[in-house]
Amino acid sequence: MAEETKPVDFGRLRTLMLIAVMAGGGVLVIFLWRLGQFDDFDIGWSVMAFAFGAIVWSAVFYFGCLALEGSLTSYIVSDDTEIKGDNVKLVTKTRSSGDPRLDAWIEKFVFARNTFGMSVIPVLIFVGLYFWY
Repeated sequence: MAEETKPVDFGRLRTLMLIAVMAGGGVLVIFLWRLGQFDDFDIGWSVMAFAFGAIVWSAVFYFGCLALEGSLTSYIVSDDTEIKGDNVKLVTKTRSSGDPRLDAWIEKFVFARNTFGMSVIPVLIFVGLYFWY
């Protein structure tokens, strides 16, 4: 490997993932409760609650990784946006670390990064709708 990267602390990554899952799950439950989904189920509100939980999970995990394990970004080679008809897809290419365990964490990091990145625009739309309607 041409460039040196600091070793990754897998225990810290597991702890960060646990915190992110708890934060996302907490937001999901709070939104379901506040939107009254435990009393009267509506698929639209439930999907929005799930989306907000996923956004919180991805934000906590992605920004936590940046703060604690910034070396994971060194495995990202490129980002491409592919538009096929009505579908927009963010494709991230990574290089292999040679360690299957680390490669699995890099995949989780990239998934959280792409999830957060693709959710910024809908969140801004939701905020705009909240304040204007």
